[in-house]
Amino acid sequence: MNALPEVTIVDVDRAVADQLLELAKRDASPDEVAPPLGGPGWNLERTAWFFSYHHAAAAGLDGPAAEKSWAVFSGGDVAGSVRLKRETHADVLSAETGIWLGRSFRSRGIASAALALVRKEARMAGLQRVTARTLAGNLKAQRLLEAAGAVLTPDDDGTVHAVVAL
Repeated sequence: MNALPEVTIVDVDRAVADQLLELAKRDASPDEVAPPLGGPGWNLERTAWFFSYHHAAAAGLDGPAAEKSWAVFSGGDVAGSVRLKRETHADVLSAETGIWLGRSFRSRGIASAALALVRKEARMAGLQRVTARTLAGNLKAQRLLEAAGAVLTPDDDGTVHAVVAL
């Protein structure tokens, strides 16, 4: 039986953001990491958005962006990023999560471990649930979310909404 990899999540400062961008450029599709700005590939607009996003998210869930991002490390190597973004629901304290990993870090248990760590962060922040959204065809993401205890609901827009009660 294979041991699960050692996974940590680390605050994103400028040096870590540089490592994440290097990983994204060599080991992920730009569309998995950033919105489609300025055309295809890692252009100046998309790169500027990437740094701006992580800088704004450094202030945390109670900061102006109401969002926190972390770099995911596995075995000492940067593997991707995970985030929480506070949602405004009158009935429950909630945040949306999202994750991307470089291709060479996928299917190794890293996403599952990172999701467990971000759920722990959410509980420590006093949240009651974590949500996520994925494409209906992304069965790996759906299995990951179900394994974390999520209830999945297909939406009419071709996505699946996941809710994990904490």
